[in-house]
Amino acid sequence: MDTHIFRVSNRTGLAPGKNVEEVEQKLLKVVPRDYRQNAHHWLILHGRYICKARTPERCAAPSRTSAPTSPRPLPPPRKSALDRAPRSKARSTGA
Repeated sequence: MDTHIFRVSNRTGLAPGKNVEEVEQKLLKVVPRDYRQNAHHWLILHGRYICKARTPERCAAPSRTSAPTSPRPLPPPRKSALDRAPRSKARSTGA
């Protein structure tokens, strides 16, 4: 597990834990399977640029008073470049 994911998960309360294994198990329960690869990158980037180790900008979880009463359904995950079929290597014979 990446250090950014461990730090962000604990600071935001998304999956608090004392060690990497505990946080990983909680994240697997919280993050839907279809979003795991993207969530991995989102958490790393959030930890790298927003919730920094020494000078965090915004790490706290949003307050419950600002959250909507009925949660909106998650949009379908975007296909990453790794999920797409490889392109065929058709070569054009220029004249």
